[in-house]
Amino acid sequence: MTLETFEPRNGGKWRYIHTDQNGDAYAFHGVYHEVLAPELIIDTFEFEGLPEKGHVGLETVKFEALPGGTTRLTSQAVFQSVADRDGMLQSDAEEGITDTYERLAELLEKMERL
Repeated sequence: MTLETFEPRNGGKWRYIHTDQNGDAYAFHGVYHEVLAPELIIDTFEFEGLPEKGHVGLETVKFEALPGGTTRLTSQAVFQSVADRDGMLQSDAEEGITDTYERLAELLEKMERL
């Protein structure tokens, strides 16, 4: 993944490009609407590979400190229509999200060992 733009603040933008094992590139972008460190991020999410623009999701990510020094991450995505939601699911987005969280878990494990 190439992180092209990363401005984690209210009104900031983000954009990244994911390249799969076959060399195919997929770009995503959005705007941060609320960043309240360390507990909340609200942003938009748009996949640039769709033939028409305007399929924007709204994501809310919450971080909750738990006993023992762990954190619960809760993420919710809201789409403008059922068709947009279904289109995202049909595009293997669920697999991509699962991969993302697995890689995050691996990174956190490595950081714990440092």
